[in-house]
This record gives sequence, C-alpha cells and structure tokens, in this order.
Amino acid sequence: MIDRSLFNVEDFLVDNTFQLYCAGTDKLCISYWENYIKAHPEQEAVIAEAKRLYVILSGNKKPLNKQVDLLKNNIEPQQEASIIPIRKNYLWLKIAAAILVIVGIAVIYKNNPKEAIPNASLITHFSTKGGEKKKITLPDGSVVLLNAKSVLTVDKHFNDKNREVNLVGEAFFDVTHNKNKPFKVHTEDFDINVLGTSFNVKIYPGEATSETVLIKGLIVMEGKGTKGSSITLRPSQKVTFYKKIEELPDKIKSQKATVVHPQIAINQYTKVNDSTIMEMAWTENRLEILDQSFAEVKGDLERWFNVEIVFKDHEVEKYHFTATFRQENIEQALIALQKAEHFKYEIKGNQITISK
Repeated sequence: MIDRSLFNVEDFLVDNTFQLYCAGTDKLCISYWENYIKAHPEQEAVIAEAKRLYVILSGNKKPLNKQVDLLKNNIEPQQEASIIPIRKNYLWLKIAAAILVIVGIAVIYKNNPKEAIPNASLITHFSTKGGEKKKITLPDGSVVLLNAKSVLTVDKHFNDKNREVNLVGEAFFDVTHNKNKPFKVHTEDFDINVLGTSFNVKIYPGEATSETVLIKGLIVMEGKGTKGSSITLRPSQKVTFYKKIEELPDKIKSQKATVVHPQIAINQYTKVNDSTIMEMAWTENRLEILDQSFAEVKGDLERWFNVEIVFKDHEVEKYHFTATFRQENIEQALIALQKAEHFKYEIKGNQITISK
C-alpha cells in the first residue's frame, strides 16, 4: 500500500480518491480524507496546496488540451529564470499531464461502463453508493463483490509480477490461484496475503471495528504498525480489529469507552443456521442482525437502505435486535424492529431520527 505520509503535492493530485474528495462527489472518499487530514496535521499545508491546484485545474471549463497548452505557455521558463522556478514549472507540467491522463480515463470508463476490467492500467477505480453492490472480474479471473459505500482500487501493474488491490469498505474476494503472482489486499488497518481462496473483508472509515472472515483456503494478515507481526487464518475463522479510541470519531469514542476489548480477537464466523453465515449474508442479498445493539447495526442499516440515522437518546442505541431483511424498505424495517423494542422514528428525505 502506498505510504501517503510521504506524498508531495503532485502525488495527492494524481490519487483517485483524493480527486473524488476534492470534487465532493464521493462520501466515502470525503470521510476517508477528512479523517486522514485530522490524523496527519503535519501534511496540512501540502494538502491545502494540492486542493488549491485541483480547483484551478478542474474549474476552467475550456477544452482540456487548451488548458494544458495555456498552462504550459504561461509557465514556460525564461532564460533569466533561476533553478528553483524551473523546477516548479516542471512540476506544473507533470501535474497538467497527469490530469489529462485522468480525464481520459474517466471518459473511457463513462463510455464503456463494464464490470470486468479489460486493462488494469486504464481502469483502476471502482466505487459503490449506498444500497448498491457491484461485481468485478479482475484480469486474472479473480472475482470481487463490492458492498455498498465501498471503494476498490486496482494497482496499475496488476497481474504483471504480482496482484495488488486497495480496499475501503467491504468486499468478498474469490481469488484465482497463482503461486507465481501473489495476491495482496491493502487496507487502512492491515494487509492480507493470499494465494487462492475466498474471504470477506469489512473495513469502513469511522467504525469501531474492522474484520476479515475466511471461507476457504489460507490467508496471512499483517497488521499496520505491528513491526512485522502476522496472523494466519484458517477456514471458518474471523479476526476482528478493535480500533484505538483516538482514531475514532467523537460519537464512536463515547460508545467504546464503556467497553474494554482486546486489540485483536480471533473467533469462528457466526452461523445463523446450517446454511447461512451471518457475515456473508449480504452477498446473498440479506441483511442479518443477530442479537446486536442499535449502535452496532447503525452503519449496516445506513449502507443497506442508503439513509443516515441519528439517535436522539443514548438509551435507544443500546436496544438489541435479531432480524433478517431482504426486500423491505427502511420504514418496513423500522416497523419490524419496533415490535422488539419501543422507539419512535421520523423520516425526512434520507435522514432517519430515532428517539425513545
């Protein structure tokens, strides 16, 4: 995974997720970068400059080739120019060229919105909205099912010598075996090394936990910042990472402060019945809730129904539910939950306010 702590202005500008954050078109990327900026105040000036340049380069409505030519003419170094301005001008040219390539990629993808990737060097970024799932076939034949509000980025050299992807959100991977080309999934909390196997990864920004469930095969997980320590998972095992309190939003900190968890826990996945694995139910178009609190399932409900939930009373967050949802809308789901615990709700657009 790229170490963004070493990024300069140019690096930020050519990062797909950073562009979506600057454009304000992807809530997941916005959330990720807002949290990143808070966690890396030392990069505030560089990020601010990158955002400023993004606005300049994307705000002009003239044809892009004319923008690049104009930019090049305006920054053409004079004979009397010093070494420092020349370097800055060269950086501008690289940035302009990068933006030209990026827009070209966007046009190609818009005109050919296929789920399979014909060429990983052309199309590297996939995202889903709330209530949406997407099936992606990678060049090596591996299949990825991307859950709601998730982002999958494929390394531009994917399937050359190795196979590397980055994930924010949740995805189920069915990886084609190839011992000569290791498959690796990078996330914010851990990396997963794979040969050929099926597993589920859930890692949403701002949530108290992240987890991986192994269905078949063998994977090795490496925690970030753990000095090389790793965990080997076997089929039916589930590893849960409990995030540090200082890494969480304030509304999550208060919930977590009252509960003491180990940093990492390894358990078996949860079986609802003989044929249903709770953590995998979403891949079969079902949302399974098994003796979970309102606070614990809030994120799942928001992504499943594409809504935003606001609790007015902390006591309501502690209510526990067991339920299965398939084709229900959000109001039908809330009415079903009311049969287990009494609460009130108000729906305004896509915002749900819940109170006692």
